[in-house]
Amino acid sequence: MTTILEERTTVAKRREILTRRERDCLVLSGRGLSEKEVAQQLDISPNTVRVHIENIKRKLGAANKSHALILSLLSGETELSDFDEQILDSSN
Repeated sequence: MTTILEERTTVAKRREILTRRERDCLVLSGRGLSEKEVAQQLDISPNTVRVHIENIKRKLGAANKSHALILSLLSGETELSDFDEQILDSSN
């Protein structure tokens, strides 16, 4: 018998739920950047960042951004290393 979480994870791993831009917004937000800072990093408007975050929450069934971050990790949409700035900075 599988749990709801296992079913959700299995479904998420079969297909990529988030777009690349949504994933970028989520990862940068998860690193602690504000909507304005995320927008500057991605060269988009803060309103577009808000729209992406709302779409992420809807797609993942999350109640809020923190919940979306956790669900993205559990589903394989993101990995912990995505949120570690040191790992990314050292590869540049």
